[in-house]
Amino acid sequence: MGNFCSISISCDRLLSGCLDFTFRKAFYISKLKENVDRLRIAVEELADLHSDVKRRVEVSEQQQLKQLDQVRRWISRADVAISKSHELLGDGPQEIEKLCLGGYCSKNYMSSYRFAKKVDRGLRDVADLKANGVFEMVAEEIPAGSGVPRPSETTVGLESTFNKVWTWLREEKQNKSFDEKATDIFNALSKKRDEQNFFVQTGAQLSKAPEVGKWEGVRRVSLMANHIEHLSETPSCSNLRTLFLGSIHLSKISIGFFQSMPNLTVLDLSNNGSLLGLPRDVCKLVSLQYLNLSLTGIKALPTELKALVKLRYLNLEYTDSLYLLPHGVISCFPMMHILRMFRCGSFEQEAEDCILSRDESLVDELQCLKELNVLNVTIRSAAALERLSSFQRMQSSTRALHLELFHDSKLVNFSSLANMKNLETVYISHCGSLEEMQIDWERELQKMQAPNNLAHVATTERPFRSLSHVFVRDCLSLRNLNWLILAQNLTFLLVLNCPKMVEVASIEKLPEVPEPLPLLKHVKVIDCPFLEKWPASQN
Repeated sequence: MGNFCSISISCDRLLSGCLDFTFRKAFYISKLKENVDRLRIAVEELADLHSDVKRRVEVSEQQQLKQLDQVRRWISRADVAISKSHELLGDGPQEIEKLCLGGYCSKNYMSSYRFAKKVDRGLRDVADLKANGVFEMVAEEIPAGSGVPRPSETTVGLESTFNKVWTWLREEKQNKSFDEKATDIFNALSKKRDEQNFFVQTGAQLSKAPEVGKWEGVRRVSLMANHIEHLSETPSCSNLRTLFLGSIHLSKISIGFFQSMPNLTVLDLSNNGSLLGLPRDVCKLVSLQYLNLSLTGIKALPTELKALVKLRYLNLEYTDSLYLLPHGVISCFPMMHILRMFRCGSFEQEAEDCILSRDESLVDELQCLKELNVLNVTIRSAAALERLSSFQRMQSSTRALHLELFHDSKLVNFSSLANMKNLETVYISHCGSLEEMQIDWERELQKMQAPNNLAHVATTERPFRSLSHVFVRDCLSLRNLNWLILAQNLTFLLVLNCPKMVEVASIEKLPEVPEPLPLLKHVKVIDCPFLEKWPASQN
């Protein structure tokens, strides 16, 4: 007789184990909503701590200290954790929506369980990073080495000089050592530097501008990332070419500050949210070519801006309340190449009528910019959009378009936008009455009938051929985004708070398309409860 091994399994133990496993899953799921809220708070705290540590590192490195390896690794881990947490938080509302029976069960049990475990793991990772992110010191002094002085900064603006000196030294016949050659290069660059007269005090924790005497003779000044609230004196700097004053908490520039800067070509005042206006003597900057006023609180620009006839680049993006330049000012910039007025203006109700009435005249003024190559602009009426797209130059210049506050139209014709060959980004927001974005489907079908395949249509004829990013939010009446089926190069799509949205890029409108949105990689849909139809590739 053979030998037999008998294995006995207790049914009670098996049942107990199964119940225990099920209860653990139910526990994870029951804590899902609470843990999502906890993760949101925890990741905000981690992000603040992450910013503080990075700022300390930046200040230390400006003082010629070396970042500690453990700090570098912590920052890298925090970057990853913050990114993953934001992805989880983005999917949170959809997963919470699946819960039922008071949060102890789910319409998709395994999906909710897996998501709940990810949230729980994310919470533990974030808590661990927060606990280990308090550093007594983030950098240390670099040990001094033997040898002679060497350049410790990059040769910004001196590359051609560096190459000439290096070539000269290599072609020399004498008996110089490597260190001697390095010393010669350092001395040559130092001499060429300190003649161009740079004055840089970035992140030096200044509370007021340097004394006027220090401005004399300089060509380039950078005072970025300080705390200089008021520019009150009149520096004498007729040789000044570039002036960087971004992120200095600036709130006021007194009349006279720009009085003696006739050769200034670059002025950056960006990211000064408390700056509400410019002094009238800005007209003295007759050589100015680059003016960056983005992320400021400027509400109106002086008409004296007309004097800046050499201006080639003007950035007004994300200014607080400014939407339009003074009437007729734009036409005074014949050399304008780049104009950024994207998300330029607030949603203040009292300014809305003025904005809507000026939209069309603004477009007419833009036509005067014969050299315009890049236009990022906000449009707030269907009439202005139609006017903008009717001009050939505007079609080729427009890179980013923000359509907002369309309270005058239920229907907007998007066929004209399809011809904007360089349009890369479209924002559509706060268009409460907008129900449909109309496309001439018959015309688009005719383009594709000959090859019977969108992939064979000549690149120059493709609609929305450069469009890669689309953001749609707070459009309470909008029902579909079927025009997106034509945007074959779309990579990113965000749809937020569009409660009547029922379909996105439905192929029923254009069955000839072989693969809808083949390059689409990132999709976020939030608060669109009735959305049903997606392209086949997104199912």
